[in-house]
Amino acid sequence: MHALIPKIKSKLHTNRSRYLKKLSQHECCIVHIDINNFSFLGFKYGFNITNKLLEIVSERLLSNLTDEDFVENIYADDFILFLKGNKNNCIEKLKYLKEELDKPIFLSENLKIKLYYRIAVIHYPNDIQNLNEAIDYLIMFSRFIKSKELEGIYYFDKTESPIFEKLKTFIDFIYDVNFDKHLVPAFQGIYDLNSNKIFGYEVLTRVCHNNKIYDASQLIDIFTYFKINMKSDEVIINKALQYKIDTNDHRIYFFNIVPEYFYQYVDMITSILDTYKNKGLNTSEICIELTEISELAKFDEINKTFRQLKKQYNLMFAIDDFGSGYSNLNVFTSLQIDFLKIDKELIENVKNNPITGYLLKSITELSLFRNIAIIGEGIDSAEKLRLINKLGFDYAQGFYLSKPEVPKKFLT
Repeated sequence: MHALIPKIKSKLHTNRSRYLKKLSQHECCIVHIDINNFSFLGFKYGFNITNKLLEIVSERLLSNLTDEDFVENIYADDFILFLKGNKNNCIEKLKYLKEELDKPIFLSENLKIKLYYRIAVIHYPNDIQNLNEAIDYLIMFSRFIKSKELEGIYYFDKTESPIFEKLKTFIDFIYDVNFDKHLVPAFQGIYDLNSNKIFGYEVLTRVCHNNKIYDASQLIDIFTYFKINMKSDEVIINKALQYKIDTNDHRIYFFNIVPEYFYQYVDMITSILDTYKNKGLNTSEICIELTEISELAKFDEINKTFRQLKKQYNLMFAIDDFGSGYSNLNVFTSLQIDFLKIDKELIENVKNNPITGYLLKSITELSLFRNIAIIGEGIDSAEKLRLINKLGFDYAQGFYLSKPEVPKKFLT
């Protein structure tokens, strides 16, 4: 067994320009690599990101293991990589690195190692002006990755991604945000234009931290960027449904989900609905909103899923932000939905472009034929409210009618 250690060392070896230092305060390792001069990617396991990894492997192997023992996982330390050189080359090397790190390492027939790692990466050109700023950004990202227990490689390009500035905005508390504790639901009323009463609520996400409420729209972008938005949404859906039961509220709750993870969301939501259905929830009072769903393009499969969920839970479905991004008439005519939420920009455009008004009027008439209710979004003035009434909309949502509110229950 001891003879395997040199073998591991060669597999994990790298030629790097500088091993800077261990940052004890952040518990991460900084590594600087010049891609242009890197010539040893042919080794089976690519980079030796840090000596710490080798220490862990060696420690495990030098313990009381036998050939029959099976080491399934080894957790590596946290790493920050600075990749200098051509950007495309750097990205290609990262893809290779990820592929190799994701492979199990077979040390013997009965002994293999699976590495789990967190790596924050930044690329910089040869003429970078402020390397210290880049270091600060990478430390910031590394801390966030670790605070949320994320795994994998995260590549950041400050010149292209607004996530840098968004994360910096929340730097004072973002690492402390605990989803279960700090994420709270906010409810914005959706008004029936016939009765002028609240018909339902769109459930939004807010952050309650040190007795302050933060609009979480930018945080949601951060969560989505790091692919942890499903966890945050799960917390909000659970809290909102429990509140619905506790307050005996029978109005419709609208939840917006990300289409990229549509089928994963379906699994999550059905599990949650099963739980609260047993607590007395009327699942027919729940509507799932989807934005930019035409990215999925498989309307037959989506309709099949809709039918299954309608049959099992009597759920309702809506297309959100219709008239922006990927939302188009093909989505409207192909999917079996209950509500169509018209994007505020499309409504605003009626004033400057009469053709838009005719289009919305036609959509309203078609929706009557298909038994789809129309909701006008972003109604922030009496003028817009009069306009959508004239166009024949059924419901309205916006700051002119009501702003999102967090119930006092969630502020304690």
